[in-house]
Amino acid sequence: MRFVAALLLCLLAPCAWAQEDAVCEPGEPERAENRDGSVLTVQTECASPELRRYVATLTCDGGRVCDRLEVTQEVVYNSMGNIGLIDLDEDGMHEVEVRGMCGAGPNCEGNVYRIDPATRTLQHFFSGGYYELQVIDGWLVEAGRSSCCSWEFHLWQLDAPHALPLEYDNMDLMVQVGASGDADTVEGVVCTFLRQSGDNSQVVAPPSRALERICEHYGEAYELTSPDTTPGAP
Repeated sequence: MRFVAALLLCLLAPCAWAQEDAVCEPGEPERAENRDGSVLTVQTECASPELRRYVATLTCDGGRVCDRLEVTQEVVYNSMGNIGLIDLDEDGMHEVEVRGMCGAGPNCEGNVYRIDPATRTLQHFFSGGYYELQVIDGWLVEAGRSSCCSWEFHLWQLDAPHALPLEYDNMDLMVQVGASGDADTVEGVVCTFLRQSGDNSQVVAPPSRALERICEHYGEAYELTSPDTTPGAP
């Protein structure tokens, strides 16, 4: 994902990405055993007071180091940066998640690395700017706030071929959920599923009821935009 376009962090308030007094602090190791017997360990080290080093180590075959990943961050621009282990699709194979630059909104830069079962190495699987990342009904769903009263969701179908990493430019669907009203009352929620085609987009139907539940983001009744059935639509 293109970070400037994807984070959408500065629509309502000036960005505060730099924190002059932030310094690196080392973290305790985090460890997870995978269903294939391999083990992932992540830890934050300090290359200097101004520079974090995130280290992820994959061991397999009784403790042999199969791969080692290092990612560095400037602390001043990534005061909320961190590394952790997640299991996105709850398949017993963990991923490494590195979070970075944040801004005025809830979205933060994020990169996810997963184990390639063929090579037993860590591959760059996803790159974006998001509030939440999850798998729903076989789709990777990235959620982020796009303005005061709207959220944007980017979707990738996991069983379809994609160049890696998954990012904004190769997503399969976008879902826009917008609302009107005020700070105390949410009303007029409109939910639109879009398929990108170059510079154009086409309104489509939700691929499944599970994915349509994205429209329930505000917890209110919503209007689902009707699919574009125009012949020759992109």
